[in-house]
Amino acid sequence: MIMLNRDHWIRLQIAVFVGCVFAVSLFAAEETYELDRAAGHYQKDYSPADGREAAVNPPPFIWVPPKDDLTYVLELSTTPDFSSNVQRILDIPISTYAMHTPLTSGQWYWRYGVQLEDHTIQFSKMRSFEITNTTPVWIVPPITEVIQSIPKERPRLFILKQDLESFRNRAREGDLQNQLRAIQRTCDRHIGEDLVKEPPYVQGTGPERGKNYQQIFRTTRPPMDLMETCALAYLLSGDEKYGLEAKRRILHFFGWDPEGSTAYKNNDEPAMWVMMRGTRAYDWTYDLFAPEERELVEKSMRVRAAQFYDHLKNRRRFHTNPYESHAGRTLGFLGEAALSFAHEWPESSEWLDYVLTLFRNVYPAWGKDDGGWHEGPSYWSYYMGFALHFVVPLRNAAGVDLMRKPFFQNTPYYKLYTNPPYAKISPFGDGEHRGPNNSMGQLMYQFSTLLQDPYLRWYADAMDAGPGSSILGVVLKDDALQAKSPAALPHSRYFPGVGLVSLHGQLGSAEEDVHFLIHSDPYGPISHAHADQNAFTLEAYGEALAIASGYYPWYGSKHHSHWQWESKSSNTITFDGGIGQKKRDPVSKGKILAFSTFDDYSYVSADASAAYQGGLTQFIRQVIHIRPDIFVIHDTVQAPKEVRFEWRLHAFSEMTLQPEQGYVTSAQGSARLRVQFLHPASLKMEQTKGFENPPEYGEPDQYHLIVYPSEKGNAEHFLTVLIPYKEGKENSLPKMTGGIEENAIGVEIKEQGATHLAAFKLDPSQKQFRFNYMESDAEASAVTIESDKNQKRFQYGGKFIQLMK
Repeated sequence: MIMLNRDHWIRLQIAVFVGCVFAVSLFAAEETYELDRAAGHYQKDYSPADGREAAVNPPPFIWVPPKDDLTYVLELSTTPDFSSNVQRILDIPISTYAMHTPLTSGQWYWRYGVQLEDHTIQFSKMRSFEITNTTPVWIVPPITEVIQSIPKERPRLFILKQDLESFRNRAREGDLQNQLRAIQRTCDRHIGEDLVKEPPYVQGTGPERGKNYQQIFRTTRPPMDLMETCALAYLLSGDEKYGLEAKRRILHFFGWDPEGSTAYKNNDEPAMWVMMRGTRAYDWTYDLFAPEERELVEKSMRVRAAQFYDHLKNRRRFHTNPYESHAGRTLGFLGEAALSFAHEWPESSEWLDYVLTLFRNVYPAWGKDDGGWHEGPSYWSYYMGFALHFVVPLRNAAGVDLMRKPFFQNTPYYKLYTNPPYAKISPFGDGEHRGPNNSMGQLMYQFSTLLQDPYLRWYADAMDAGPGSSILGVVLKDDALQAKSPAALPHSRYFPGVGLVSLHGQLGSAEEDVHFLIHSDPYGPISHAHADQNAFTLEAYGEALAIASGYYPWYGSKHHSHWQWESKSSNTITFDGGIGQKKRDPVSKGKILAFSTFDDYSYVSADASAAYQGGLTQFIRQVIHIRPDIFVIHDTVQAPKEVRFEWRLHAFSEMTLQPEQGYVTSAQGSARLRVQFLHPASLKMEQTKGFENPPEYGEPDQYHLIVYPSEKGNAEHFLTVLIPYKEGKENSLPKMTGGIEENAIGVEIKEQGATHLAAFKLDPSQKQFRFNYMESDAEASAVTIESDKNQKRFQYGGKFIQLMK
């Protein structure tokens, strides 16, 4: 036994303690994280992208977090080894950062790092980007400056106190009279009515829960809407009758338990709606509340706003994982609350800083700088309306203009091209069975004012929409801007962020336009999108002739989930009785491989192969548009085994089948669509009516066609020509012949005054192909020979076309 005296014992304890401290320090120093991870399906990718030119100066900085709750460092330098001219930002709490000063022109390098427990930094790899002299400068000021800019007097949202009398004068005797009267008429019908009781917790599972969820928001939304409408009537008129009705509703709805059945975590719809309407209504009627009433209302509002922030930042982590549809509007609602209480609630500064950073860097999840929208035109209109309700009061109260973001500048053109005012359907996404409505026209009016864009004003005027009577319609009413027809714009437009190509014959003409829309989406069939990669729709002369079929009773209903979510509901390819792309899976992506457009031709190539996840190993769809009204489609499909390939087409009305002549006719109103199948030569056609799972609200039946080869196989080429025409023009349709020749599949189309040749190379490894009397080395080629011998030519991916006669 070893005996230690007191001194030895103390020395031993000290040694053990020092050793433990050293071990802990060593452990901390050695703790590392997996940086530079690839972004997951539901994560934002690195920005600015390595080796790219930045879209704005300074660019948004985004990285993939290795884990939650880390503190980051961002470094920038003009040298790749970060040896000089280094900017370092410390203590960044989330995986994105918005700079508040512009960068000089030139090549820049950036990296992010994790601040470790021993105060060292583990850095990522270096990435580069370029700032040019023409890169737009767009700065969002630091949050301290933003808060200081917000007026302390109410109202603060949309209309400031300093401008209130001017708006009231316009409402009494100026250009806002009609809007105020419409608002007052709405309020007058509902003053003093009984208000909906606090709803129960949502019950059930699956479709039953979805129906109950929908029932709650359908009963709670309208009376909450009137809370804002009556407050707006008071704001514009000063008539306390309307202000007191708004106050009655505010006290009622904010008397509900904010931690109960309408808490955000329990039912996000009424939680969001009551704050969206109530925050504005309270700001506009603030002077009508006694101090004790304000205390009660604000206590509830403060709890609800904190729930928004907790969901976005901590539970959802929206800054890196923004792919939740509802959270995309919660962000703006939190921003409005933070603006409204910027000088009363200290936490508002943190909330608004988070919202502004995300609006600048991350928002929206469902679109890129080109302005496209993954969830379809219907949901675009909802979410852009929500977004502008934050964009406009932020601009008016703090002078921060989010409309300078490239997405906001481009996104109205997504609506203009893919869903013009004369459209009868709204593909692709939930709600696609309907055409645009008046509220969408009002939204385009509001965009036209914000961007001072006459083409967007044309959209609103074409729908006779006007600015509307909402607060946005009031503050964005602008009679000076004159509409301009989009006929002079390019006839085609590509939205690469969402894999959409819109091809028009005469954009802007309801009577003459032909619109072909093709979709192959890099997001995959998630959120409000469907398994419709490589699908197309066609509208002509004001009618929908090839539709995206099905209805949207409610999210996840049996019809919605067992028809609309499936590929068999779209004009795409299925096999063996309707097997299609894997639904609700981000792996089931599509992509546009090529897009090219000129005055007389456009070309699109799209790839949906990955969407079948092995069921099919290849599905490439190529389209040549011979303007204005001929569409030549070539589909290449392969499977790992012999299957029955099915080419699908859907319509509102029964189609006429002519299998002996190889064509189908879709008719709607006075418009017609001839679909001519040229290859394979031996095809069968089957048409069905209705749905296996009918829509829950009894909507009309639709018609569904499948066209398939007589024999199964593991590879096939479909060659199809789509020609829309007007009733009575059947006898003047062009004659066509086509099929496979020397390394090509193509068609000769003879119409009065012109002959067209269009062909696609079959084997890319071969240098060239020959079809009929045309030779080319291109991926796709077309020639038009007019009666006066004038020739027009198009090629994609090659160097020559020559005619052999």
